[in-house]
Amino acid sequence: MKSITELRHLASALREAHRARSRCALVTIVATTGSTFRRVGAAMLVREDGSVVNALSGGCPQRDLVERAQRVISGERSHYVAYNADHGLDLLLEMGCGGTLEVFIESVGGDITTFIAALDDAIASREPFRMRTHFPAADAGRPVVRRINGSTGLLGDSDEACCTEVPGGGRVLDESFLPPIRLVIAGASPEAAELARAASLVGWHGVVVDAAPERLEQIVLPAEGWECQVARPEHVVASARIDAGTAFVSMTHNLERDIGYLQAARDGHAFYLGALGSRERAGLMAGAVDSTRLHVPAGLDVGSNTSPEIALAVVAEALAYRHRRDGRSLRHLDGAIH
Repeated sequence: MKSITELRHLASALREAHRARSRCALVTIVATTGSTFRRVGAAMLVREDGSVVNALSGGCPQRDLVERAQRVISGERSHYVAYNADHGLDLLLEMGCGGTLEVFIESVGGDITTFIAALDDAIASREPFRMRTHFPAADAGRPVVRRINGSTGLLGDSDEACCTEVPGGGRVLDESFLPPIRLVIAGASPEAAELARAASLVGWHGVVVDAAPERLEQIVLPAEGWECQVARPEHVVASARIDAGTAFVSMTHNLERDIGYLQAARDGHAFYLGALGSRERAGLMAGAVDSTRLHVPAGLDVGSNTSPEIALAVVAEALAYRHRRDGRSLRHLDGAIH
């Protein structure tokens, strides 16, 4: 499956390719068995020069996929490629994968603006949405068609992805996507800036809010997708556009203000509520905020001491909570790890 962040990257790359009138190909995983480097739905865009967006793997499988995609860009028909006991298994074994996979490689061209517009609208809505992709039968010569919540176009937190065969030999890929996570941090400080930087590494955008403009002027945030806003607790939901796709962390270093911001974010339906503090402080916050979404002290137990380490732990906990995971070590899991 591909994440909403990867989907945004694909949309941006497709838009740029359309503007530049450059040709490219899309490689989508349509079937897997056993252990593989990515799961069904993961997609990689390959340009004429061999550069890629959303690499599927490293090493030999990646190089083989890029070379095949370049042949499709040069005029070869779109087609399926299987990596299994009959073909390409050695490439997977070199990567340490014990499973098999199948991909569909398609040329992306023509007028894709309708699809890109529909995708942009779906992402901007900050509502969950679905994408259904119809892959043609092998050698059918028909284009791939994708529908987003009923909108159709040629091209082509997913939370889940399922690809099934249909009569006639084609396949249908169904994916569901949650809105992009948006992080709102209350309290302008060096620690808030570290948290914003950690969040930006996983593609999150967001805002730092504070009641004092002079404090906001002193912090440096990531250049893309981040902003500062002056907002008191009573105005923060509307000002910061808090919704069900928002992770909210209060770090004002003032108990009363932290509680005020957390109560507002709770009422604004933020899916994650976090704050820093001692056990005693956590008890006071829990009594005042009263929400199962509250995580105080915020962060997973990874031995954090420095501000960057604490930021990493908080982002990891919010991500795990969004995906209904408990943050345990992957080596202790019996099921799928991704």
